Order: sequence, then structure tokens, then C-alpha cells
Amino acid sequence: EAIVVDDKKQPELIAAYQELIKRRKAKEQQGRTFKSGVLSEVFDLTRELLPYNNAIVTQITRELQPDQKIALSVFLDNKGGVCRHQALLAAYLLEKLKADGYVRGQVSVDRNYVPGRGGHAWVRYVNSAGEIFIIDPAQNFIGKIEEAGDDQWFYERESNF
Repeated sequence: EAIVVDDKKQPELIAAYQELIKRRKAKEQQGRTFKSGVLSEVFDLTRELLPYNNAIVTQITRELQPDQKIALSVFLDNKGGVCRHQALLAAYLLEKLKADGYVRGQVSVDRNYVPGRGGHAWVRYVNSAGEIFIIDPAQNFIGKIEEAGDDQWFYERESNF
């Protein structure tokens, strides 16, 4: 599948972003800064709107041809995805936050393949201070890259060595 992320054609994405903003504004009214906890909010909202569910993904994609385009919103509408769908949603939310001036860091969707474990995708966020954060809803991990334990996925890039 080739997952398309286009909020001009997928109003579900805009709705997800608006929910994120609403939640952050509520935190501001409680005296917190907008940025305080924003990564955790992206993580939580992603898991809420797009729970990990391989059975739903199999059902949706079984008729697709290789590399056939499909909207991310299809998985949102069906309330299920796997790591690649969750990573794309989380990255979309962070990119929208950046475009609107709420955050300044760099966002990427990273993926790799580990023999014996398979492939995986997650979000890497480098804040304006250069700290690297991993947002991995599928593995239930959010934190600084150095906080990922041995039981977590191998999140390193060649540039980290």
C-alpha cells in the first residue's frame, strides 16, 4: 500500500488536528504552556484515534495491488492501523503544529528492518535544542532516544554511531 496523507482531501486529519489543539488549549487554561506535554498529547491522541489493529489493516488492504494508493483516513475511519499508520498520523500532527508555529523541531518518520524481528516505523522528533525524541505508539514508547531500553525497538540511525 502507498498511504496518502492529504488533509485537503481527508477532513478526518483536520479533525484530529483540531482535537489536538483543543486539548492543548485546555491544558493552557490549567496553567500549563502549550509545548509542555505536547509530544505526549500527540502520542495519546494517535493511540486513541488509530489503535493498533493488524486484523483491520489486513481486512482493508487485502484487495489492494502492491503500492496502490490508499488514504490514511480510511484507517482512521475504521479505527485501526499498524505502526506505519500510527507513525504517519503522529508525524502529520507534529508537522501541522510546526506549520502553525507551535513547535520548531524536525519531524521524520523512520523505519527499519531487524532480522528476526521484522520491519517497524516510528516518529523521530528533534526539538529546537537538538534533543532526539521517539514517538512510537505501536511499541507504547515515547521518550528521549537514550531512554529506549533493550526491550524497545532499535531506533538508532547510522548518524548516531
